[in-house]
Amino acid sequence: MSKEKVFIVIPAFNEEKTIGRLLQKLFSLGYKNIIVVNDASTDKTAEIATHFPVKLYSHVINRGLGGALRTGFAAALNEGAEVAVTIDADLQHKPEEIERLVKPILKKEAEVVLGTRKIDRVKMPLFRRLANALSNWLTHLLFGLKVSDSQSGFRAFRREALEKMRFYSSRMEISSEIVKEIARLNLSLKEVPISTVYTSYSLSKGQSLKNGLKTLARLLAIKFQR
Repeated sequence: MSKEKVFIVIPAFNEEKTIGRLLQKLFSLGYKNIIVVNDASTDKTAEIATHFPVKLYSHVINRGLGGALRTGFAAALNEGAEVAVTIDADLQHKPEEIERLVKPILKKEAEVVLGTRKIDRVKMPLFRRLANALSNWLTHLLFGLKVSDSQSGFRAFRREALEKMRFYSSRMEISSEIVKEIARLNLSLKEVPISTVYTSYSLSKGQSLKNGLKTLARLLAIKFQR
């Protein structure tokens, strides 16, 4: 499968500091089908994205990570993507590793691939490490599937799998809902180690304790929704 069938989905909210560099790198690697979902940014995120030949979707009101990914997934499927890859806009992930995520799908070894970040105990604050561990534990407890990094934003989906998955989340809980759908549909899953670029900027994008508690409440709602 050529890169023509691989669509990159980038949820972006106030990412003017990094979105241009990310897009430049993606195009330099030969990825031409790039979907940027501007989630009602108040900075120049959308303006910078228009300088590149991307498919730009802009929300009038902020719909959160879940809303942005749902828009991006729908757009990718509508445009004919055979593989959809999600990547964070803050340069936390290395675009060079997209091929590593896509490879198991192309070899028919998996329908969904999750990029597993190595937790750097020196660079990552204690709260973030604990939050990641707690999220993994809760995701396993609620949805019955144990994964190494439930909150990673670097993932790849085969088209046929994405078409069957159903998402309702609007915020950060979308990451755990993805795991829920993998378990519900019994999709084949592979976890692939990925690099993580920690900067003060990327670390500042994480959840606060207050938002973490809100996410927990939403996860419980997802668990028991009919």
